[in-house]
Amino acid sequence: MKLKKEDKKILKNLGVEEEDFNQIERAIKKTVYELKDKDGTREIAQEEALKILGREEFLSGISRSAFHWSSVRKNGGKTIYFDSSKLFK
Repeated sequence: MKLKKEDKKILKNLGVEEEDFNQIERAIKKTVYELKDKDGTREIAQEEALKILGREEFLSGISRSAFHWSSVRKNGGKTIYFDSSKLFK
């Protein structure tokens, strides 16, 4: 996923610097997304994580994970774990 103009605006509103956008785009491609809900834990695609969390919460999670290896975001009874550790290897 390439960051769109709208995404960059959201990230700026979250306090993310423009020079961090490339790192976030790289993280989106390498991150492993896991969903934890009432049915257990399973790996999901980036598109499903985005759908569950919504754009702003997804961008918040991936921007944190892109610089800190991982992050977690929740929506309702669903938890998304962002694992960006592959970006640092």
